[in-house]
Amino acid sequence: MTRSPIGAALVVNADGPFGLWAAEALSGRGAPLLATIAPGAAEARRRLAAIGVEVLELAGHDERAWEQLAADLRTRFGGLAVLVSGLAARTSESDLLPTWLAMKHGLGLMPKGEGGAMVILRRAPAASDPRREGDLEATRISMAALLHDAMQLGVHLRANRLVVDDETGERAFKSALELLIDRDSSFMTGAEIALAAAAPDDARVRGDLAGKVVLVTGATSGIGRATAVEIGARGGRVAVGGRKLDLAQETLELVRAAGGDGMVVRLDVTDEAAWRAAIGEVVATQGALHGLVNNAGESRNRRIDQLSAADLSFLLSINYEGALLGMRCATDAIRDSGGGAIVNVSSEAGVRGGPGGTAYSASKAALIGASRSFAAALPAEWRVRVNALQPGLIWSDSVADSLGEEGAQRFRAMIEPKTPLGRVGRPEEIGRVAAWLLSDAAAAVRGQAINVSGGLELGFP
Repeated sequence: MTRSPIGAALVVNADGPFGLWAAEALSGRGAPLLATIAPGAAEARRRLAAIGVEVLELAGHDERAWEQLAADLRTRFGGLAVLVSGLAARTSESDLLPTWLAMKHGLGLMPKGEGGAMVILRRAPAASDPRREGDLEATRISMAALLHDAMQLGVHLRANRLVVDDETGERAFKSALELLIDRDSSFMTGAEIALAAAAPDDARVRGDLAGKVVLVTGATSGIGRATAVEIGARGGRVAVGGRKLDLAQETLELVRAAGGDGMVVRLDVTDEAAWRAAIGEVVATQGALHGLVNNAGESRNRRIDQLSAADLSFLLSINYEGALLGMRCATDAIRDSGGGAIVNVSSEAGVRGGPGGTAYSASKAALIGASRSFAAALPAEWRVRVNALQPGLIWSDSVADSLGEEGAQRFRAMIEPKTPLGRVGRPEEIGRVAAWLLSDAAAAVRGQAINVSGGLELGFP
């Protein structure tokens, strides 16, 4: 994982659960690190000071105290580059007011333009504690509104949520937090990652893909190619799947140049026999299969009166049915290889429909639902995780191919002002998150649909 340089960082509520872990994850980066604790939390002060953290006392619900802290941080450091808002020490307390104050004053300390990162921690909902569900839902909506306010202030803020359980492992927590504050999440804002309780392999969490074999579909361009290259850069072996074998070979050479290796495999994702033949070839040649990225996809962006049933059938056959075939055909091979992960590349269009998306959005929404269901149905002992990613507008040759150069530019001009990060994304920004999900660093992440969209779904259409 490549770490971005950061300025001053602040961990709020560091005396509560996960606060010390957050401070440890942020330490050693060569930048000022501060943490707030409740007045009188002597043990937390001692532990934080032992790792070189400057400790400040703060009553998190006191707005006057927050105003004084913000003024001090602005004077000393010019503001913040990272803010992590922790959890109350007592689980019976609501974090809503302290979190709101952290968001308010944290936003005021973030740099103009793009660069600052904010991570809000939340407890996973529990049937016995409806307050947790309420606090989480309130935070989702409040953060979406925060991003709109940030846009008005000229701040393109990366603000995401990390949902934890009391049994969440230390390494899994730190890995997810580091993802959300580093460049690997550079196109994520308004997104959420939830960590399952007690991931069974927390002790061996690592972000590289050394020794892993991953099949990537639609890997001849755009997101698929960028994901394949990122897997190679992390030491993995890539089976480059596609119908255009000359372009697949180009991708394989890029994978090798990045430090990985692999093979080219012919694959039509709409054909079950082709899936089984491709997976058999990968296992026979590489000795295992540890991951699958279902990225192959097509689009039709036209008004419903300009679409036909054949258009919908075409999109469903590739974007939805093709991925279902992949999941069904790959699961046994991944299980037999000791476990691994499946990443389904959907779209923010599957989260919120926009103009011209009645068919395309349906196919991508279906993939999100199927991903969650498939993940829930897999026995835990198989150690096969399934997650979906929802990219926003990712600028690549395929956009111009589908919309035409002039149409693509008009679409971009419409989208960027409504996107909290103020820009379109790059294929490698999706590839980095996909590679993280494939790694053991994401062992506690399963059955989720994660937006990597610049926050587009929060402000579009």
